[in-house]
Amino acid sequence: MYNLAQAGFTEAQVMAALRTNRTVSYGYELLDKNDNTIGEIQASSCRIYNNAEADIQRTIQLVTQNDSEIDYASDRIRPYMRLKMGDTFLQYPLGIFLMSSPTRKEQSGSVQRTIDGYDKMQILSDDKFTSRYAVAANTTYTGAVATILQSAGITKYTFEQSDKETQTVLEWAVGTSKLQACNDLLQAINYVPLYADAHGFIRSNPYILPEVRGTDASYITDKESVVLYGGEEELDIFGAPNKIVRYLENTERQYLESTATNTDPNSKLSTVSRGRTIVDVASVSDIADQASLDAYVARIMAEKKVYQKLIFDSLNMPNHENNDCLYLDYGPLGASGRFIETAWEMDLAIGGKMRHVCRKAVSI
Repeated sequence: MYNLAQAGFTEAQVMAALRTNRTVSYGYELLDKNDNTIGEIQASSCRIYNNAEADIQRTIQLVTQNDSEIDYASDRIRPYMRLKMGDTFLQYPLGIFLMSSPTRKEQSGSVQRTIDGYDKMQILSDDKFTSRYAVAANTTYTGAVATILQSAGITKYTFEQSDKETQTVLEWAVGTSKLQACNDLLQAINYVPLYADAHGFIRSNPYILPEVRGTDASYITDKESVVLYGGEEELDIFGAPNKIVRYLENTERQYLESTATNTDPNSKLSTVSRGRTIVDVASVSDIADQASLDAYVARIMAEKKVYQKLIFDSLNMPNHENNDCLYLDYGPLGASGRFIETAWEMDLAIGGKMRHVCRKAVSI
């Protein structure tokens, strides 16, 4: 999540305003290909989606009046949420989106366009290597990612630098997307895949196990809550593995292997309790070292656990990003604890709702 402090107001003051008698509105800036504001557009409806498990995480669909001034091949849209604080309006961006060719529809004498938009991951997905691409040995992984981003014309990026270096030459075939190559490199040092934030910056960071992450925000069903009733809860244990194996088999490298097994007798999913082993085994294309492989396997074991899934609606909140860690206390379902938000979507309308899809690993 990003910090809501703005124009002399602290984040606590802004959050308090969002949770009480708030006055909000929405707008849509038209940007050029360099993210410079060139105008505003009007939308009769708009919905934003974010799926942390997709390659292109943030998408948008909006309906506008026919506007011949928009260059759909290169212009971009930046929706925003405005919050009234006294005599001041605070403005919070909700992403920057490239536009696809819209559909046109005549309705009651006017022409409307339905536009689908995609965040900047689309740039890296569309841009592919036209010759075999190689990263030399002894190159830092994050440095290699930065080079690929720059080759795609992306200059707005930020991520924690790593000093881990490639052990051998790494290569990608003709036609591989630059997004795939970047995420391959990041996986090798146990970073999360690239994503675009609300301000249009490309980001990544070292993966942190959910149980040791800090909390980004809280949603509690109390008298000042922005949470709406009608939540859903799911728990699925079928096919959950209790042994994870990953290995690197490269003729130019030492063979590496890492294994994690759930043998906890107090866990209903363990090899001990089930009396059988459900194995998830696969190779990795590259990994920096044994420690990175061990961390990656621990990450998979954490992600392959049984999850309690909670879906709930709230009033729109502007600061959600990708895989935020939320503390939830949803009284009607008796669900509480720290959850990872894997997806969200919001309707940009007065009284619009925001849907949250969250999950947490549970011990059973």
